Amino acid sequence: MSRFEKFLAGLSFRASTPDYEPGDVIEVMVTGVEGGTAVARIGDSVLRIEDAPSDAVNTRVLVDVASWNASDHRGTGTYRETVGESAF
Repeated sequence: MSRFEKFLAGLSFRASTPDYEPGDVIEVMVTGVEGGTAVARIGDSVLRIEDAPSDAVNTRVLVDVASWNASDHRGTGTYRETVGESAF
């Protein structure tokens, strides 16, 4: 193994389009509202969050992923609880 390979060992990049499975519980930042439903943008992916409080924008929330389309990078989830505020 070369020095360069040793230097890069274990290095990986995050994808801008993560994949989730129904039943996953994830923490996301609510970035906006579309059509009356809270939305979180995760990289280039969009997760619509059902049952989120009306003041959820700019908060961190836990979401149960209900459905996920890996080819469109879009899905839906159900609000579980608010876990924090924005750092802005």
